[in-house]
Amino acid sequence: MSTDLNNIPGYNLVTLMRRLEAATSRLEDLTMFQMGVHSTLTSPGPAAGSSPLGVSPTASNEPALMAPVAVAAPPAPPAPAAEELPASLVAFDRLIDETVAPFVALSKDIGADSPLAEQADRLGAAFAAERAFLLTASKAVKPPADAASSETYMTLFRPILQEVEAMTKLKDDGFKSKFISHLSAIAESAGALSWIGVGPAPVPYINDMRDSATFYTNRVLKEFRSVDAKHGEWTKGLLGLLTALAGYVKEYHTTGPTWNPKGQDVAAVLAAATPAATPAATPAATPAPGPPPPPPPPPASVFQVAEAPAAGGIGAVFAELNKGSAVTSGLRKVDKSQMTHKNPALRSSGPASAGPCAPAASEMARSKSPALPAKPASLKTKKPAKTELEGTKWIVENYEDTGAEVITLDVELNHGVFIHRCKNATIKINGKFNAISVNECTKVGVVIDSLVSAADVIKCQSLGLQIVGKVPTISLDQTDGAQLYLSAETLDIEIYSSKCSAVNVYVPDEATDGDFAERPMPEQLVTKITKGGLVTSVVEHAG
Repeated sequence: MSTDLNNIPGYNLVTLMRRLEAATSRLEDLTMFQMGVHSTLTSPGPAAGSSPLGVSPTASNEPALMAPVAVAAPPAPPAPAAEELPASLVAFDRLIDETVAPFVALSKDIGADSPLAEQADRLGAAFAAERAFLLTASKAVKPPADAASSETYMTLFRPILQEVEAMTKLKDDGFKSKFISHLSAIAESAGALSWIGVGPAPVPYINDMRDSATFYTNRVLKEFRSVDAKHGEWTKGLLGLLTALAGYVKEYHTTGPTWNPKGQDVAAVLAAATPAATPAATPAATPAPGPPPPPPPPPASVFQVAEAPAAGGIGAVFAELNKGSAVTSGLRKVDKSQMTHKNPALRSSGPASAGPCAPAASEMARSKSPALPAKPASLKTKKPAKTELEGTKWIVENYEDTGAEVITLDVELNHGVFIHRCKNATIKINGKFNAISVNECTKVGVVIDSLVSAADVIKCQSLGLQIVGKVPTISLDQTDGAQLYLSAETLDIEIYSSKCSAVNVYVPDEATDGDFAERPMPEQLVTKITKGGLVTSVVEHAG
């Protein structure tokens, strides 16, 4: 017997309840789906047993009402605006990129694993320190001319000065290096970075440093032109660097470093450049996992120095010079009765007694430190004499008072000879070789046959140099009392001299057989201004 469900009382009500439960279940699924999307944006991942979108599984097999909706990520915070640099800093950065960086790279290529590579790094660091100085000057007001500000100025200048001193020390320590001419050229050029302390016209100072470097770049060309063409590019790079620096200073800092008249005090700028110390955090009971730790603080500013400048140093000197006419305001007027040139009795009776304005003896003792006594000769360490062939270079040094003994060398064409700190000795070199350098010798006689390049004499006293064969060039630097004996084959020689005195050149006399005619090298010059330029000629004495 069949039953008609539609005729059963209440059946339609049961059907409606089921449909209502199904609709309610769908609404719950939709709500939980939206909550699951939000949780995936803030949590590492879905919990075990849940769906990838965070929707709880239901017993209903009916399809979802709507598809998942993609939620856009929050926008990234805007990047901080870059600091706008003045035109002078932009030009200085361009100078570093176009001239300094290529020269440093070429120096490392030429002198890898040598003092030249380290000296090139020092040169790059010096330009970086000078850039930091110019950046501070563009933000700060020029400090007044007093003692406190001069110490601040030296604080800014000290990083540059330290690099210049390091380059000079590398040159002094590398006198045995085959790149001694390169080291000397860079050491002379490094002085150009001190233009920031020269006024009111720093450009001529830079040009003077370039001229000093040219003396050594010419040596580089003589010694290495036939070895590698890179050395010619190296000399052009160094001189071009100094020329570019002079042009930059002429355009942007004609009378000295340009300061900002509307800027802050120098101390405030330095304080802003130095990172502040971070206070120590209190320990937490159980730290919750969070974002990764912040990056380490940036390196300290190049202006940060280890120790303060000593009182009475170069800063005090600059401060006194900047006073102008007020520099003599602290001097007392001397009475005529105390002037020895107007009172002969004072000269005969000894030093005048101190007047009421003279400082006390104790004050004078504190202001003047006693002079250190000279070190006795018996305590001086005497280094052993040696003659040694290192690669292709002969080292002859520390010979003293050899008497009639003659130090003899037999050399080859590719050899070089370096004679250093010899006194009262005679050295004879047989054969044709590349080059010779005589450094810091006194009363030394050197006899050579022939050279390929040049003979250099540096800081010598009473030196005798005799040429038996052919030598194209002789260079004299800071030498006094040199006697040069030339052969008939060497009359077309070129002699370069700088800071020398009492130099005589002996040439074969055609009138006599085997005798020499003495020709003194001129020491006195006269310079005149002609059409805006300098014309220098030798002073001739008649009678």
